[in-house]
Amino acid sequence: MNGGQKAMKGILDLFIIVAAISLLLGIITRIVLTPFVFGVTSQAFLQLSQGLLLFAIAIGVREILRAKAK
Repeated sequence: MNGGQKAMKGILDLFIIVAAISLLLGIITRIVLTPFVFGVTSQAFLQLSQGLLLFAIAIGVREILRAKAK
C-alpha cells in the first residue's frame, strides 16, 4: 500500500466516522424536536451524513477499480 492509498483509506474512514456522528446527532435532534447546535436542524444533519457516505462509497469504488487496473 503506497502513501496515496493510505491517505484515501484515511479519508474514507474519516468520512464514515463523521457520517455516523452526524446521523446520531440528526436522530437525537429529531427526537428532541429542537435544533441542537447553532440552530442546525435534524434534516441538515441527515443530509450531511448522506453526502459523506456517498463520497465514501465513491472513494471506495475508485480504490477498488484502481486495484483491479494494476
